[in-house]
Amino acid sequence: MIKLQVHRPRWLLAASLTAGLMHSVVAGEPVAPAADPLREQAMALVAQQQDAQALPLFEERVRRQPGQAQALIDLGVVLARLGRLTEARQRFDEALRTSSIHALAHDNLLQLQLNMARHAYAAALQSGETPPSADTGLQWSPAPAPASAPPTPLGAVAASATPALVAAQKTDYAAWLRPLLASLVLLALGATAWALNRRAPVVVPVDAPASTHSPPATQVIPEHERAVPEERLIQVYRLIGQGHLARALEAAESLVRDQPRFTLAQLVYGDLLLAHSGVLRGFGRGTAQVPGGQELQIAPLQLEARQRLTAWQEPPPPGTVPRELLLLPASVRQVVVVDGLRSRLFVLEHRAGQLVPTASLYAAIGRLGVGKQDEGDLRTPLGVYDITGKLDSRQVGDFYGAGALPLSYPNEHDRRLHRTGANIWLHGTRAERHADAPFSSNGCVVLSNPDMERLMHDLVPRRTPVVIAERLEWVQPKVLAERRSAAVALVESWRMARMQPDPGRLLALYARTFDNGVQDLAAWRRQLANDAAEHGAKERQLADLMVLDAQSGGDALFITFREVLRGSVHGPLRRQYWARERGQWKIFSEGVLE
Repeated sequence: MIKLQVHRPRWLLAASLTAGLMHSVVAGEPVAPAADPLREQAMALVAQQQDAQALPLFEERVRRQPGQAQALIDLGVVLARLGRLTEARQRFDEALRTSSIHALAHDNLLQLQLNMARHAYAAALQSGETPPSADTGLQWSPAPAPASAPPTPLGAVAASATPALVAAQKTDYAAWLRPLLASLVLLALGATAWALNRRAPVVVPVDAPASTHSPPATQVIPEHERAVPEERLIQVYRLIGQGHLARALEAAESLVRDQPRFTLAQLVYGDLLLAHSGVLRGFGRGTAQVPGGQELQIAPLQLEARQRLTAWQEPPPPGTVPRELLLLPASVRQVVVVDGLRSRLFVLEHRAGQLVPTASLYAAIGRLGVGKQDEGDLRTPLGVYDITGKLDSRQVGDFYGAGALPLSYPNEHDRRLHRTGANIWLHGTRAERHADAPFSSNGCVVLSNPDMERLMHDLVPRRTPVVIAERLEWVQPKVLAERRSAAVALVESWRMARMQPDPGRLLALYARTFDNGVQDLAAWRRQLANDAAEHGAKERQLADLMVLDAQSGGDALFITFREVLRGSVHGPLRRQYWARERGQWKIFSEGVLE
């Protein structure tokens, strides 16, 4: 709350200057005389940080100039600086009501903002209910008074012209600011200081593919390449954290105008409208004013806000890599990694010999989280998968939005662990929504349609691995060096055994429970014997070696490579699944992909 206290005087001063300017210029009041010895004396004390000594002078000025807006505003500012916020708010309210017509305009503005907030909340909840019209409760201006009529006395605004909304303002002046900061920032992340700092560029370093020992390369993703709607929402939060509520409201209004189906943005917009009206009581609490609206309905949006803000606040640390990516060759142009519990999907891409993050996208997963075991358990699987195809919107229907990229679940590792189910996809969302709640799918990974369109365009089926983790762990490359070297040594032992005339050494590398879905160990042994008879001990090399580490369901390695015989340019693309059997690494499944 220290930051909030720092900004209070600035906000109160801005409010006072605005109110005074509007009253003097628009109402046509004569400006206070330039020479005001009492004010000059008081301001001199303020300049010396002697606010308590200046207070009696400001109070005396109000007594001498009853009903004078400038005197009331100055008194309100010094009261706020002294922490007497309720009294400060009352003085500002008195200043607004020195003219009945301007008080009416102010009341109408508050009522209009309340009505607009109800419409925003209805859009956020997609309740199907129609909130009251935006002009409900607004008051017409009174008929022009005769020229000879005496001026309207102070506070003579009719009670009917003042909505109940104004009565709610008769509280601590800072109440309209504190709930917004506490709700939109504190509630989401548990801190406010982070929002006062400009976000550092997203940096996701990864291993260079040329060598198994080379350090990671670090690349910065330009601002314009990130998800635009989400970045615009983050900018709204940033402005809130910096105390620029007027600019935050303007940015939120622009966002919901361009993205009317962005439900979280609508909720934030409604909160900002209520904050400006002085009646915000917590994140999304204004939804109770929508017909059919219930507090329970905002819980998924609260979680979505927290997930998006956390992703912005906590990008992958510089110089780290996802633990699962042990080795990726340049031939694998892109890889997708999903952080399930953080609702985040990253796309990493090879550019100029380096693996560079090109997207960080919000994503929804299964209703019951991750760790799929059985068909229909509403969980998203954990593991390493291939994109097996591409289905456009015409093939899948509106429920899947912009299209779908099916994944190879269940793979051989899943079958080994007796996992069941099928039809796990990356796909878009229904047309009436910009994004789904963080935990809302039947087990798929769901993105906004603009993000899904990007993936449909960029990702190549059967050439793009997808790693789904419960929680991505970004580690220093040296942490992975030993495991990477051990994995490379395993596949190298397979290559050397493959060139021996005696197949016994090669067969010793396969698990007794070997099963690739088509052949068991006995059938696979016969195939290996046939291969040995055809090619003998001919020298061979492994190209395009990829090693991915499974971090769930026990130790497992997913190794893909091309086996190129001497004298050949190309070779078959093989996939091996390795796991421990009685403490020794063994191949429990193997097959030729192409």
